[in-house]
Amino acid sequence: MVLLTACRDSIKDKAKVQEAILNRLQSHSGLDLKELDVNTTAVSFEKNRAYATVAFHPKGDPAVNSGMSLKYTLEDRDGKWVVINVADSQGHGISGHASAGGDQLLPGHPSLDPANPTTPPAGNR
Repeated sequence: MVLLTACRDSIKDKAKVQEAILNRLQSHSGLDLKELDVNTTAVSFEKNRAYATVAFHPKGDPAVNSGMSLKYTLEDRDGKWVVINVADSQGHGISGHASAGGDQLLPGHPSLDPANPTTPPAGNR
């Protein structure tokens, strides 16, 4: 029983959450992650979910307004974190379009609305 609990809790690690988010960005976004600083600034866990705040900022660009922050919800599926939702810094779901507040996804980021997926332009794949 103790072994099962220890194995299940071993996934509750900030590095594993960040790895799942980076893998998602690499495989679905077309973003050149070499040009961005991507930092998981906060992670919390609740049952089989993880909630992470991720800050994006262009490398070498000191301007405060050039970055953005997104909130990721991940779910433990068979011992691996899977991104199931992404929201802007105010918690509004993101569908790949500008929100009322003007927040936008980084160029080339796919739609985050599972009901309306989009593919990045050919140049960003």
